[in-house]
Amino acid sequence: MDTNQNILKVNKTQTDHQIIKDDEIDLIALIKTIWDGRKIIYYSVGVCVFIGLLIAFLSPTKYTASATLLPSSENKSSSVGGLGALAGMAGINLSSMMGQSDGIPAEIYPQIVNSYPFLNEFIYEKFHFEEYEQPISIYDYVVADTIPSVGSQIAKYTIRLPWTIKEKVFSNEKKGIISNVDYGVLYLSEEELKVIESVYELFRIGVDEETGLVVITVEVEEPILAAQFVKKAVKLLQRYIIEYKTKQVREHLKFVKGRYEEKKQEYEKAQLAFYNYKDSHRNIISERVDPEFQRLSDEYDITLTVYKDLSTQLEAAKIAVKEESPVFSVIEPAKVPDEKSSPVRKSILLISMIVGVFFGVCLVIGLIIYDNIKDKLK
Repeated sequence: MDTNQNILKVNKTQTDHQIIKDDEIDLIALIKTIWDGRKIIYYSVGVCVFIGLLIAFLSPTKYTASATLLPSSENKSSSVGGLGALAGMAGINLSSMMGQSDGIPAEIYPQIVNSYPFLNEFIYEKFHFEEYEQPISIYDYVVADTIPSVGSQIAKYTIRLPWTIKEKVFSNEKKGIISNVDYGVLYLSEEELKVIESVYELFRIGVDEETGLVVITVEVEEPILAAQFVKKAVKLLQRYIIEYKTKQVREHLKFVKGRYEEKKQEYEKAQLAFYNYKDSHRNIISERVDPEFQRLSDEYDITLTVYKDLSTQLEAAKIAVKEESPVFSVIEPAKVPDEKSSPVRKSILLISMIVGVFFGVCLVIGLIIYDNIKDKLK
């Protein structure tokens, strides 16, 4: 009844106050019209505030933890320094071992953190959840949380039977891959994909272009868990960056180490053969005219030279790996948040009031427009 009276009052206001005059809006008439329809605005504000209260008090409480990193940005040529000169004297091009890349831009870090290999490894890391005494992985936590109850199982094969049959049919059509077969490519199970999707938007990574600082932020419902997530994400990110940055020099180190082990065996074999022959033929035949002695001596000298050269290259390759490994300075480590980050109830209520006023005013003006159209159609 009150609403009808308000509508009639608004319609009467429209006849009393001409809002549009000569294609111009009369602000005084508009304000008077809105004031006359204030009860509608009150109702609108009340409804929006009620909805805002529901959102504010029913939304889960979340906590935010973060860590600030400063990636290494030192120049490669200067970091090599005297080491490059010493390696050059030995005939080793240390710069070629270390490659030409200056590092991974910090802008790429979000793509690394949100990549499937990173997230797939992250979901199997163990954390302390409040519901469990022992640390478990995110995968086990999510899978345990999605175990169907008895009631849902009954509903699945009764009132939801058509949808159950549909899911079975389409899931069987998609199953063309055997999970226990190694195809040489990244293959994730259906459960792993669901868990990864649940944590895909978990991390927020901000990069300051001026200072180069990288901030990793996580918001979850448990304060201690938020700090654990950030700490583990920082550790994994550092490892991924180091592995990518040192891939070339590590491959070179692996190659040199393999050749070193081969030549070491050849050198030990040649050394043993040479000294055994020398000891067994001492004072029997002149060493100068013995061709077998000369052959073994030459073979020993060659393998010794190659063995020493590879030994030098091996040490240089090890140093190159350490030189290429980027250093991350953790300026602000992850810590357990003291206060919740959401929901911010004051902000929600304030926004609800603003939205209520906006919709109320729109409703008042809409009633006037509707009344004008109605009058014109008569």
